[in-house]
Amino acid sequence: MSSPTTTHRTQVLVIGSGAAGLTAAIAAGRNGADTILVENAGFLGGISSTLPWLGFHDRDYRLVVKGMPLEFCRRLQAAGAASDFVLDPKCASAIGIDSHWWKILLMQLMREAGVRVLLHSQVVDTIREGDRIAGVIVENKSGRQRIEAGVTIDCSGDGDVAARGGVKWEKGRTADGLVQAPTLVFKLGAVSREGFVAGCKNPANNYREWLAPYPDLWEKMMRRIDRMDLIICGGYAALIEKARLAGDFSVPQTRIVGVKLHRNDEYLVVMTRVLGLDPTDITSLTDAYSKVYEQIPVLTHFFQKYVPGFERSYLREIAPMLGIRESRRITGDYVLKAEDLIAGRVFDDAVSMGGYHIDIHRPAGTWVDSHNVRTYTIPLRSLIAGGVEGLMMAGKCLSATHEAVASTRVVPICMGQGQAAGTAAALAVKHQRSVRELSISELQDTLARQGAEFGRTLEPPDQRAIDEIGQLPIDEPPTTGDRDAASAAAGAWVERR
Repeated sequence: MSSPTTTHRTQVLVIGSGAAGLTAAIAAGRNGADTILVENAGFLGGISSTLPWLGFHDRDYRLVVKGMPLEFCRRLQAAGAASDFVLDPKCASAIGIDSHWWKILLMQLMREAGVRVLLHSQVVDTIREGDRIAGVIVENKSGRQRIEAGVTIDCSGDGDVAARGGVKWEKGRTADGLVQAPTLVFKLGAVSREGFVAGCKNPANNYREWLAPYPDLWEKMMRRIDRMDLIICGGYAALIEKARLAGDFSVPQTRIVGVKLHRNDEYLVVMTRVLGLDPTDITSLTDAYSKVYEQIPVLTHFFQKYVPGFERSYLREIAPMLGIRESRRITGDYVLKAEDLIAGRVFDDAVSMGGYHIDIHRPAGTWVDSHNVRTYTIPLRSLIAGGVEGLMMAGKCLSATHEAVASTRVVPICMGQGQAAGTAAALAVKHQRSVRELSISELQDTLARQGAEFGRTLEPPDQRAIDEIGQLPIDEPPTTGDRDAASAAAGAWVERR
């Protein structure tokens, strides 16, 4: 291994500029820390730049993610580059963004916060000194570089810093190590909104499967659907089965999953699916890309032939990266569990919140395994890597179980974690102490002044919205799709050995 040609020194180092990393870097910079952000792509935002953002609200239609994520939404809305919030009985809320304007805003936000950004830079090693993570080694067009930091925040999504630094991590579900199925999203253009909405209104299509058992929720949705900026889909199973029987559908998926976007003629398809992926193995990852690119023409033709409103649609844009829902999860001082989310647990060291349902895109089957939750908090301890000093994490590599991360992984909740981690890191270097030694009350007060929500300013349930939109029960019937016939044909879920 060649020696680094350059050494950078910084107080806070953030790896990855996805939903968690971008807020971690901006928060650290705004709180006075010299900050470097390392990103391996040529743009900022990661997956947050490819799809609508779900999960700002809870099932009582209260904002549970505020602070920087909400600020960013308002800046996009003021620029005409985002929709209003659309409340939803399953996903709580959604907001559509113009992806490319978001990338532009992110560069501006980094400059405003004084963050030094290194694009097209890949972490190749972690600097570990005894029980302390002291930074990373990166490679880019300028060669190999050493970056030393007081606190490093792993927001790589894959736990790369932790893995290369000998820090404990887990991956996938306990039984077999399989991770949630990933998706490469793509947009269809020239969609007829009128034709699409008419298809949604036809009960035979069952466009939103969650609502079918509850006629009152269906009626409430139908009263709103003509004026909704975004329309979330999870259904149309009969159309897919019809196409499969006709030989027109070979994707291991049994429902249409996607979002009618706020731009009138655009639809985001969230249906490509690869089973058995190991996101930390380059051969497996490359094979996944090959498979999803084969699936996109099949799906495009399916929409054109079978789905109302898509008769004249065409492939407009493919996201620049695969949406990997789960990879390495770094083991922290506390491992967040599904039981914490379902019970709505409030931690003494709470630094952010969530209310999105546990949404597991089955590792070995189709559709999703969903469990509704109560509004929950995320403790600082789940953002601190266990057994070492100097390393934090946020986003998909949060210290959580396979089930819990299926809720905490969505964009707004990751952003909230990032703001908390970046703020904690900045306070730690300011006081010249470890993150574990921080005063929780000082950290919480600082976050509160920045508008972040961790339970201190949570509003009461929005009864007007509850009456208008309705609520799904906490306990819903289980969905089918684990190791089903549609996914068996893909031969995709090889057991881990």
